[in-house]
Amino acid sequence: MLRTLFIPAFGLATILAFASNTRAAVAVGDSPKVAFKAAGGEQVDIAKLKGKYVLVDFWATWCGPCMAEAGHMVKINEDYGPKGLVFIGVSLDQDGAAMKNVAKEKNFTWPQFFDGQGWGNKLAVEFGVRSIPATFLIDPEGKVLWQGHPGAIDKVLKDAFAKNPPRLLDEKTLAAATSGLDTAAKKLADKDPSGALKALAQVPADAKGDARIAAKFGEVQKAVEAAAEEMLSGVQPLLEAKKYAVAGGKLREIAASMKGTPTGDKAKQQYDELMAKPQVKSQLAAAERNEKSKIELAVAQKLQAEKKDDQAYAKFKLIAAAFAGTDGGKEAAVEVTKYEKDPAFVKKQGEAAMAGKANSALALARAYAGSGKPDLAAKKYQSVIEAFPGSSFAATAKKELDALPK
Repeated sequence: MLRTLFIPAFGLATILAFASNTRAAVAVGDSPKVAFKAAGGEQVDIAKLKGKYVLVDFWATWCGPCMAEAGHMVKINEDYGPKGLVFIGVSLDQDGAAMKNVAKEKNFTWPQFFDGQGWGNKLAVEFGVRSIPATFLIDPEGKVLWQGHPGAIDKVLKDAFAKNPPRLLDEKTLAAATSGLDTAAKKLADKDPSGALKALAQVPADAKGDARIAAKFGEVQKAVEAAAEEMLSGVQPLLEAKKYAVAGGKLREIAASMKGTPTGDKAKQQYDELMAKPQVKSQLAAAERNEKSKIELAVAQKLQAEKKDDQAYAKFKLIAAAFAGTDGGKEAAVEVTKYEKDPAFVKKQGEAAMAGKANSALALARAYAGSGKPDLAAKKYQSVIEAFPGSSFAATAKKELDALPK
């Protein structure tokens, strides 16, 4: 009985070895965690690659089928890397130097996980890899989309990129692009093609490298193109009415917003032809000056609204003088008149204007008095009284003059 239950020592060791070699497996639909310091020194964290496709490739230099796929893997990286595919290699080698040499020779430019454990490689165990080459394709949401031999991955990649394109943009650029496109679409719906053109121009140029943004941009641009053509057709009546400033503004807006399109090129050509006429230049210069006066006026009005009257008054005076005859200049002159009807405000402004000289003179008089020169101090105080009559500086000078020792 005891003999039938006896297990030789070598048999028990075999059973234990088999048990320790059982592996957890990463399957389609799982969200694996992959974070490590690559053999080249760079930090890799799949969690930071959300929005892109990740291809995890298990291989080794001693694996003939892996080496046979080397050129294929490099080609995939070259074709799909710029489109949003990130390669991660996992080497089951035990010789790190040999792995690095082969990776360099084969042009494996992507990061490699190597721990020298062969089939006991940490990631190989976690993924449940029992044969190589083995490839896992992880989608933009971080889930395993496909696993298998890399020789069968081409159609998988093609279909995946078509059905669910990766996001190539950082969050800030993506938000700016999305906001610009949404605003453009809303402006079009509101029958505001001009506003749509401005919103479209706010979409960052590099955002168009993202497939989703590019598709939406193309859709909105097509609608805006039609609206721009309609705007362009409306320029001719303005030209005939000699409203050059308005016409020039519209042409410039269309040319800038639709740059690189037939409508944009046509608007640019018409704008250049318009600007070649002397009478047009003069009218446009006047219009631009008028527009600038309004911008400056808005600054002064903001200061006024914030109760910063001293600064607002100075700004209004400057605008009234620099932009005389413009809409902004006229409004600024009105505000200046309103301020100057207040005697207390005018007195305050007057004293502010003379403050520098008056305070310097008072400081000198005090210096004389402090150094035992009352006669010189008295003369300087008297000069302040005469130079700034009726001011607070004159009142201060008189008070301090009267306090001098007789």
